[in-house]
Amino acid sequence: MLLILKPRTLVVSSAALFVLALATAACAGGPGDAEKIRAGSQIYSQSCAGCHGDAASGRGAVPEAASHGPQGHTWHHPDQQLIEIVLGRLDYPGRKMPSFEGQLTEGQVEAVLAYLKTNWTADQRSFQAEVTRKWEDQ
Repeated sequence: MLLILKPRTLVVSSAALFVLALATAACAGGPGDAEKIRAGSQIYSQSCAGCHGDAASGRGAVPEAASHGPQGHTWHHPDQQLIEIVLGRLDYPGRKMPSFEGQLTEGQVEAVLAYLKTNWTADQRSFQAEVTRKWEDQ
């Protein structure tokens, strides 16, 4: 007897994906990581999404704002450099992003980064972790 399976479309809500990301992070790093990611998601929604759009897809972003999902460029940079950019401590040609110094703490920015990383592929997270380690070793 031959069993033929027909492909089906799986529709997953963004809320379900977020819960899955939290569960994955909690298993990988510990219960504190899930809380950090949850806080980062809330901070992102309040402080970042207005310009950068949806964290996973970039939908809704203003044209000049970087996309933070897997198709974007954020994962190419070490954590400390991203923190410096957000807090306005790193100037670069063409900078348009306002500084969040005095509005967000370094810990809050780290929570946002933890949340953003849940949208990246395993290879992107691995690459970014290595870039971060090399930055810290300098």
